[in-house]
Amino acid sequence: MNNIKHFNNTQNIEISLNNNISNTQVNFYPKIKAIYFSPTGTTKKIIKSIVKGIEPKKVDYIDLTKSNIILKKEPVNTDEDDLIILGAPVYGGFLYKDFRNYIKCIDFNDKPVATALLYGNAAILFAKREIISIVRKNNGKVIGYGNFVGEHSFSTTKIPVAINRPNADDLNTAILFGKALRNKLNTIDIVPSNQHISLFDKFVDQIADKKPLHTGKRFFTVPQTKQELCSQCGICIKKCPKACIDSDLQTNKDECIVCMACVKACHNNARITKAKNPFVKYALKIINRNKKESDFTIF
Repeated sequence: MNNIKHFNNTQNIEISLNNNISNTQVNFYPKIKAIYFSPTGTTKKIIKSIVKGIEPKKVDYIDLTKSNIILKKEPVNTDEDDLIILGAPVYGGFLYKDFRNYIKCIDFNDKPVATALLYGNAAILFAKREIISIVRKNNGKVIGYGNFVGEHSFSTTKIPVAINRPNADDLNTAILFGKALRNKLNTIDIVPSNQHISLFDKFVDQIADKKPLHTGKRFFTVPQTKQELCSQCGICIKKCPKACIDSDLQTNKDECIVCMACVKACHNNARITKAKNPFVKYALKIINRNKKESDFTIF
């Protein structure tokens, strides 16, 4: 536990890292596989910034946001990777269940793994324990994890929540996380000593397996198209990770997870949704009161 180093963007991380970077790191260019789910694009920004900090020889991006690819569970080969990065948003304190089920099928082959979770200024809750437990159970060696703030998927102009996050500070923290990961990979002993799964983590794992698919339907209505504002550009269809918007711009209410990808992508504000009750609006205002900082930990 003494080797664990925690950083956030209120610290001078650059100085802290520079004091720990080895001289041989300059010539080390790892091969990376980055697997992420990012309906509104915030997780993608963080993943790209982490990779930028690592300066890899090669990077293979697997974007699970595209056209229901997350359900296909195609085999993921990690044999030639020096590092696997996993990135996802937090939904209701847990991982999005389809993302969880996808990474549960990956054999990490004793390779180093880093995780990056995006949350809308509310709370990570169980998602961090959940993703780390899955990696360890599937033969992965967790060498670091990051918690990053992104604009809440329910954020609007009337009720902004972590608006325009990740901002420059968040992205800089992600870059420095990448540098720290690269430095960790370059050390002789990269395998953390604490790789066991606690009883509490096993309990969280069981709950996450049994809990129903968490969606925003409990809080917001399924987005629909306001035809008089729509330009028929089709961006909503393209951006929908569940492929549940048809050519007539009608949404399949059973398939929609209310991730707000279509709402955020529409240039004309033609995709309409609203909070189901006043309590939701009040809760969002509370969440936005205290600005939280992105941070990361290296084992």
